[in-house]
Amino acid sequence: MAKVSVILPVYNTEKYLPRCLDALVNQTLEDLEIIAVDDGSTDHSPAVLKKYAGIYGDKIRIITKENEGQAAARNMGIRASRGKYIGFADSDDCVDVSMFEKMYLLAEERKCHMVECHYHYIQETEKGNKELHTRGNIRQHANRRDMFIDPQVSPWNKLYLREILLRPGLDFPEGLIYEDTSFYIKTIPYVLKSAYLDERLVYYFLRNTSTMNVNKNKKVADIFCVLQDILDFYRRYGFYEQFEKELEYFCTKILFCSSLSRIGRVKDAALEKELLDRTFCFVSEKFPEYKKNPYFTGKTGWYIKHINRRNSKYIGKILGHVMKG
Repeated sequence: MAKVSVILPVYNTEKYLPRCLDALVNQTLEDLEIIAVDDGSTDHSPAVLKKYAGIYGDKIRIITKENEGQAAARNMGIRASRGKYIGFADSDDCVDVSMFEKMYLLAEERKCHMVECHYHYIQETEKGNKELHTRGNIRQHANRRDMFIDPQVSPWNKLYLREILLRPGLDFPEGLIYEDTSFYIKTIPYVLKSAYLDERLVYYFLRNTSTMNVNKNKKVADIFCVLQDILDFYRRYGFYEQFEKELEYFCTKILFCSSLSRIGRVKDAALEKELLDRTFCFVSEKFPEYKKNPYFTGKTGWYIKHINRRNSKYIGKILGHVMKG
């Protein structure tokens, strides 16, 4: 058994892949396996993977599959993993060479189900790289309920105990964007103990061509399927009543903040109206008493309690301009 399995989905990232792989094959942690899942790349990414596998042997395992998206690639990687812990990497980003050793040692020392580290958020421009403010409130979580409150949901700054990711229903929903959101929230009931490593060990690059930064218009509606996937999971496995208020806060805030900002960038007026209507219908149906939620306090609470169908289009335009990405 490896100490850590790193799941690396790869799709047409030949330009950045060598940098990513260099950081992974040179990790200071021994007994680490890299599971590179080639998701039907049409560029030279498969050749890059083959080259590194030829040099580093069993340290890199390559799985080749038809293109089905990042979620399917990650799910396949999890099923193929053999490590005690599972980490994730994106093939167009890179990590510090000490990342997985530091996170593994902390997980072992504190007997954690999940360890999270900080990261660099870097915008690539023609004039060079610019460091941005990171998203989400990266911190030590007080408990599982605290994990719902303004988190960074991406898996690439986390290390999970493999056995909890093999639980039924704990997968990335396939064919959707925002799949990280569902995966993170579904892990929470099983993360009985977590730890935070206050070091920036991931270099995440913001690019105009990345999935989360291209306005997919109709794909913006995927958020409704993702949130429904979360609610279905919590009900199916008996966690809904335990975390009802946290789910209400998380889902409502997503819809009225980041999702609304994306709707604000939709150019098609009819589609924009449809998405706004669906937003308020979803909240009204699933969380009719959301304004009474105890987590909505301060400026956030005031904003959530005052947004409505009449002013949402205007607010969405403002958010769309401010929250690009």
